[in-house]
Amino acid sequence: MSPLRHLLVAQAYDTRRSGDRMGALQLYLDAAEALKGPGDTVARASAIRHAADLYMELDQAVDAGQKYKEAWALYQTIDPAPDLDLANCRRPMALWHEVQGQRTEAAVMWREARQWYEKAAVSTGLDMQPAFDECDRHLGALEA
Repeated sequence: MSPLRHLLVAQAYDTRRSGDRMGALQLYLDAAEALKGPGDTVARASAIRHAADLYMELDQAVDAGQKYKEAWALYQTIDPAPDLDLANCRRPMALWHEVQGQRTEAAVMWREARQWYEKAAVSTGLDMQPAFDECDRHLGALEA
């Protein structure tokens, strides 16, 4: 990853933390554009996913949905894709479907997210219990 690409992602992260969601969104979109090319697919997909999260926070659901789909499609081209990245993409996609009132699709994605978090727990050794709990909570509400 070039220093410029890394700098854009770092700036986007810092800008978001400062509360400037519009500025962070533009920086993540710029980073995604700069990260086009071979070898940068995980970083590009992550930047796009963060842009989607910001679109959701800005109540721009259509744009968010498009970006989540774009990020997911990129993750699908990675062999093997990192389990935690897959889980972290499926989770907000499930939330997006819930907001859209698409309960069946949301439940499918919550199950997938939980499966990816389970795999990530094994592959990384990280404690994924909070993620499991969140998935289970949403699934319980959707399947009630």
